[in-house]
Amino acid sequence: MVAWDDFERAAPDIARAGRRLLEEADGRPAVAFLATVGGDGRPRMHPFIPAIVDGALWAFVTPSPKQGDLDRAGSYAIHSTLGPADESFFLSGTARRVDDAARRAAVATRMPYNDDVDNHACFEFGVDRVLWTTWTTPTTPQFHRWRAG
Repeated sequence: MVAWDDFERAAPDIARAGRRLLEEADGRPAVAFLATVGGDGRPRMHPFIPAIVDGALWAFVTPSPKQGDLDRAGSYAIHSTLGPADESFFLSGTARRVDDAARRAAVATRMPYNDDVDNHACFEFGVDRVLWTTWTTPTTPQFHRWRAG
């Protein structure tokens, strides 16, 4: 498991595509989908807004079952919305809650909303596996993979 900047150094082309698909054209964080595993073993998927800040991937998560899933096990998967020509970006790994006030403040300044995040948990998402999918024809995907370690 590595931080975003370690992944970026190891696979710059894939990371560049991932950043483009996880951010708006102006560089603001964009909506993506966060999958977690509930205590009963069932998957959950919800929209959320991740942000790349100081070489790591972060998000605030409201008090919710999703927050409980991340606190309990940390396992996650993130999927971008579809980009040009239906390209997509997926990553998975383990998230950890971060309570450091300075770190939370730095992440909050990158978020595209003015919501009060004091009652939201701040998580850093470690990167383990990545898949960027492009299409050479409408029926022929091209998979670009990276895995930590």
